[in-house]
Amino acid sequence: MSTIMLNTSVYLKLTHPADPELQSKAEWFCRQPGLDCHYLDHPNRDNHLYQPDQARKGSKERLIKEASPPVLHITRKGVFAESVEFSNNADKRFSFHPSMALLRLIEINRGGADRFLRATGIQSGDRFLDGTLGLGTDSLVAAYQVGEEGRILAIEHSALLAALVRDGLATLSRKPNPNKNNPEKSRAWSDLAEAAQRIEVLWGDHGQILSQLSADSFDIVYFDPMFRRTCEESASMRPLHQFSNPEPLGLAAITEAARVATKRVVLKERKGSGEFARLGFTVAAGGKYSEVDYGIINRSREEHS
Repeated sequence: MSTIMLNTSVYLKLTHPADPELQSKAEWFCRQPGLDCHYLDHPNRDNHLYQPDQARKGSKERLIKEASPPVLHITRKGVFAESVEFSNNADKRFSFHPSMALLRLIEINRGGADRFLRATGIQSGDRFLDGTLGLGTDSLVAAYQVGEEGRILAIEHSALLAALVRDGLATLSRKPNPNKNNPEKSRAWSDLAEAAQRIEVLWGDHGQILSQLSADSFDIVYFDPMFRRTCEESASMRPLHQFSNPEPLGLAAITEAARVATKRVVLKERKGSGEFARLGFTVAAGGKYSEVDYGIINRSREEHS
């Protein structure tokens, strides 16, 4: 059954509305697939730039009747979204930030183990497909591992998250290194900034996109559906819940992933989850004290011949 992808309504709020760079950024978000953007009213009502989108007259009244559209704040320090469903919550804001990927890369550069890399078996030059991008931490680590010759395609079901991460990756690749006094952080930041340029973000349904790809077109296909439950349970991630995909992984998507992958399909799930057996994954060894496990479906080029 095909999934119908619906646009996400978003209000745009510029902290400095006369700033041409912020105006350009707002226009960029308006062009992103799946976003239905509308400017919030601005005190300077005589300036058409700050009125609700004139191409969509009447849309403001329609949006008010919809279920709490988020506000995208475009500032000189960055972009963040605000979930109005959590207007009384101190953690109602969320944005792209590479902090978790940065910490993991520091450990990797020290020679430490990373369970995600061990489970996926990513090597230099690999083609990696992330079917559940979220905020992009695993895709960033994967992009570092595949190196200059590799490829990363990351699919996100939420148009807003896809746009936020796409913007965040582009900003990361251009932003000056803020860690020059810390050699470890500085090296990891530079590695991430380079890796960010290798990630292609797509908004859409991973099952549909996988079905359109050629067989053996990627080496590893990865799913982390835990993101939707993390959003429910973590206070800092809770504002993201309304944008996470609540649907469980389907067998059809896993079948397509196995057709597309030449090496393996990997699933991250809660330890003891019944999803591994339901979807045909073998749980990888390791992570005795971790709350998560990785399931693997091994593939080989010979299996596709």
